[in-house]
Amino acid sequence: MTSELKLKVNGSTQGIDVEANTMLLYVLRDGLELYDPKFICGLGQCGACTVHLDGKAICPA
Repeated sequence: MTSELKLKVNGSTQGIDVEANTMLLYVLRDGLELYDPKFICGLGQCGACTVHLDGKAICPA
């Protein structure tokens, strides 16, 4: 089952339909075609997938 998710990314609000268990990393890469965050280690230790959420760095993997 999908639901609409609204995200404000780089100052622009965008809506996307996603499955409830989809990782934010894949929403950004596959849904919004933002390829800067990357899936490298799969553990959130290398920092390649880091994004800023409300001014704080988080790992969405």
